[in-house]
Formats: sequence, structure tokens, C-alpha cells
Amino acid sequence: MKAVGILVLGTLALTGCATKDYVNESVAPVRSDVQGLNQRVQAQGEGLKSLDGRVSGQEERIKALQLEAQARALEAGKIRAPGFLMSTVLTDDRFKFKLGHAQLSAEAAAVLDELVAKLKADNQPVVLEIQGHTDSTGSADANQRLGLARAEMVRQHLARAGVPLHRMATISYGESAPMADNATAQGRSQNRRVQVVVMR
Repeated sequence: MKAVGILVLGTLALTGCATKDYVNESVAPVRSDVQGLNQRVQAQGEGLKSLDGRVSGQEERIKALQLEAQARALEAGKIRAPGFLMSTVLTDDRFKFKLGHAQLSAEAAAVLDELVAKLKADNQPVVLEIQGHTDSTGSADANQRLGLARAEMVRQHLARAGVPLHRMATISYGESAPMADNATAQGRSQNRRVQVVVMR
């Protein structure tokens, strides 16, 4: 009986060794493939880093060339330096923004149309910042929204008149930038305004 037990244990030990050897033989090629794949991935990653460096260098070179060309054009007087060109102000005392409202009057629309005609006659690329303002009546949050609504109304009118949308930006100052004293009705009327600043 002991002999049989020893024989069984020996057979199991041999089988275990054979199974382990078989697994090692089967897994070894896979390990080799994985190692080769990792090496290729690492090499490709290094190649991408090198390519990124070359692309960044090209972008910096292009920017430098653009700045150099712009400087030469400025020096030759072919283009003007960017900056303020003109400003148009639509105030309540002239065009009657109703208290708490953003609608444009016919008079305000006519002034904006004159501005568009002038821009088209100049035929120069410009950027318009459309600033909305209010008086101090009501809450600051409500006035911030109202200032933006007034600026957006002007932007929409200018867009319909032919000014490209990508050349206009709106901003609301709400009640934070009064041009007159909010303590008087006349001052509040002047503070309810939209200012269109034209820049090149």
C-alpha cells in the first residue's frame, strides 16, 4: 500500500512538473511578443515626442515671421497699429431706452445705420465692443442682465445691417460705470446707455 502511495505521489509530482514546463513553454512566446510590443510602443512614443518638438519649433518660427512681417508693414505705413478708432454712444436722454427695457428706438437704429455706413465706406477690418450700461435703479444682478440685453439688441441690429458677428463682442457693465449722477433723473437717463467702441 505504501508503495502504491509513493507511486501516486511521484506520478503527481512528475505531472505537476510537466504541466509547469508546458505552461512556461506556452507563455514564453507570448511574453516575448509583449516585450517586443512594449519596445515598439516606447519607440513610437519617443518618435511622437520628437515630432511634437519639431511642430512646436515650426509654430514658433511662423509666429516670429508673422510678427516680423507686421513690424515691417507698420514701419512702411501699410497698416496702422491696433487701437481705438471711434465710439458711438446711445443714451436714454437721446434715444429713450425705457426703464427696465432694451428695445431700440427708431432714432437709435438710424444712428447705428450711420455707423455701419461709415464702417463700410472705410472698408477696413475692425472689431466692435458693445458695452451695455444701466442706471442704479433695481438690483445689481438685474442691471447686469439688462445691460447685456441692451448690448445684445445693438449687436443684433448691427449684424442685420451687415457687420460680421465674429467682429463684435458684447459686455455688460450694469450700473458699475455711471457717466452721470444717479441721484437725479437726468443723470439716470444718461446712464441708461449702450456704447459702441470701434477698434482696429
